[in-house]
Amino acid sequence: MNLTNDIHQLITESVLCWLATASPDATPSVSPKEIFKPYNNDSIIIANIASPNSARNIKANPHASVSFINIVTQRGYQITGPAQYLDHAHETYPDIERELFELAGPDYPFKSAFRIHAQTIKEIRAPRYRLFPDTTEQQQINSAMKTYGVRPI
Repeated sequence: MNLTNDIHQLITESVLCWLATASPDATPSVSPKEIFKPYNNDSIIIANIASPNSARNIKANPHASVSFINIVTQRGYQITGPAQYLDHAHETYPDIERELFELAGPDYPFKSAFRIHAQTIKEIRAPRYRLFPDTTEQQQINSAMKTYGVRPI
């Protein structure tokens, strides 16, 4: 499944994503991730900075989901599909490492990454969009800015 331009845009506007994995006995685990981006228009790559549980779970059970939202527009996506644990032994790792290093820089060292292939994609929207169908994105932005006490620069 391809990642749309809207998905690409919302990924770049999101501060964190949440990676959901499950252990071999199906115990769920959700972990925030800071360094992530779209890759090859069909997946999301995430730097493994300090995630031994995510790595262990993906190695044992490749079913994963990643969610992200723009906190101001309160829109985002959940992408679910098979995940891979990638390190220097994997043929695509040098390219993935280079892509993620552009975001991470030297402050966030990592020696492996995760790649989640998009099998299903679901849009995430704040409940206001459903409760009040005439809500515009600008109205949602204004509401979020008031709620969080922030102003545009």
